[in-house]
Amino acid sequence: MPEHSQESASQLQTEQPIAREVASNIWKITIPIPFPLRTVNMYILQGKEGWALIDTGMGTPDARAAFEEGMRIAGVNLAGLRAIVLTHHHPDHIGLSGELHEKSGVPVYIHPIDRASLRMMYSGTMPERFGKVSDFFAQHGFPRTHLWLSRMDSQAMRQIISVPPDEAFHMVEDAQRLELLDEVYEIIWTPGHADGQICLFRERDGVFFSADHVLPRITPNIGLYSALDRPNPLQDYLDSLDKVSTVPARIVLPGHREPFSNLLQRTTEIVEHHQQRLAQIVTLLEKQPQHATQVMEQLFSDRLKNDEARRMAVAEVLSHLEYLRYKGQVTQQKTNDGLILYEVR
Repeated sequence: MPEHSQESASQLQTEQPIAREVASNIWKITIPIPFPLRTVNMYILQGKEGWALIDTGMGTPDARAAFEEGMRIAGVNLAGLRAIVLTHHHPDHIGLSGELHEKSGVPVYIHPIDRASLRMMYSGTMPERFGKVSDFFAQHGFPRTHLWLSRMDSQAMRQIISVPPDEAFHMVEDAQRLELLDEVYEIIWTPGHADGQICLFRERDGVFFSADHVLPRITPNIGLYSALDRPNPLQDYLDSLDKVSTVPARIVLPGHREPFSNLLQRTTEIVEHHQQRLAQIVTLLEKQPQHATQVMEQLFSDRLKNDEARRMAVAEVLSHLEYLRYKGQVTQQKTNDGLILYEVR
């Protein structure tokens, strides 16, 4: 879920219609989600023999209503669904995937890293996993909290988030060419926001599905959440930005907000944002060694309204601290009570 926003409330209120055609035979459906971003995009790819879906929103009642209306506007129905592509494993992108697969039997494409994440999150092992996440964050000064999905009963959770069975999944890898309804899409693996996130590029007309990798006006959360994740997600993300910056995209279709055109300019702006954040963190650490939660509190002040937002912010700070540590600019030290502090080298 994205972290940095320059949008005002008035800008958020000027959302486009629920569904509209944004490129040749591609419809964007705007789906409400119960998170601060408020909406997520699903994309319908139409063909002569049916249609495919990129990402599946969530199964809340208002999201279901929006999806039904979007299909009506686009002129499709579930009988014509031929494939589902999941760009990454976050709940606002995979919520209806299990239910849609159950009703249609279509293949579900995903990167193997995020397939493993889905298996872990929704196979009953999430409480154990989140316990390890809590232990990890506790070393960095963040108090133990409950995960939002752990507070929901299982029946409600199955309505909002359902995941296909193992046999439904088809793995896609970096540089693979995936054929969907007589169109060919290049898979581009872009770790950072999620370890297994993918983008898709349709070379024929320059359509680039950027998922949550490159967003307009906001930047995705780049966080380190546990010792089990890739160890330097910000380096992954910056490398992935460089990887896509020269893709000859005519139009960029993001996971949130509206399509845009200048991919190189936007990737440059996002890199500059992270460089500024890194400089801020170094300035704070020059005063004294600090743990990640102390740094987070100074960077975000009272803007964070709940535990979920604070946890994401600590993870974001940790990704920057670890980036600086791998670059040799800061070091770690452990206190007698087990806290990990960072200091400028």
